[in-house]
Amino acid sequence: MSDTAAERREEMLGELAERMHAAAREAQRRLLDAETTDDFAKLSGSMAKLARGVRQSILLQRKLEAERREAERRADEAAAADAQGPSELAPRHLKRVRLRTAIARHVWNELEDDEAAELFRDDLNARLDELEGEEDFLDVPIKALIERLCRDLGFEPPAAPASASAHPARSAAAASSGAAEGAGAAHSAPVVHATNTS
Repeated sequence: MSDTAAERREEMLGELAERMHAAAREAQRRLLDAETTDDFAKLSGSMAKLARGVRQSILLQRKLEAERREAERRADEAAAADAQGPSELAPRHLKRVRLRTAIARHVWNELEDDEAAELFRDDLNARLDELEGEEDFLDVPIKALIERLCRDLGFEPPAAPASASAHPARSAAAASSGAAEGAGAAHSAPVVHATNTS
């Protein structure tokens, strides 16, 4: 599919969403002026259907746009790889996959429904496209990138695991206990004398 056709489909979905949004606003105006319960119920149903149509159109438009940009990015990368020979494409892609997997596992339970999951995937892929194209992408630690992406997407980063230094008293007690046990074992162990060979 040509870029022109893909962009036109995105424009059509955008126009459709705008028209349904305008219709929903008109339905809301009439809803406020409704004089009977029957009219109110019909207009409420119409508004709900229009709102759903707007959301679906926007989601589909974003999906098509993301797919088109991804195809363009891959085509550009393939052309660059052919021109330059060996490159960093494989390591960059591997790091991207690791980032996407880690963040998806961290936030998945916070997504309310399929619509929220679809939006999250689109936003995550868009941010990963930007990060992967940065020159220092391979140099930045993956932990720092995970924290950055989580904040950009509106989620709390994963909590840092507790270390031994976080509990100095407990560590000291464990060390003292270990030392005492070692001393006791040394005291109770039998003395081994060397054999007299004279």
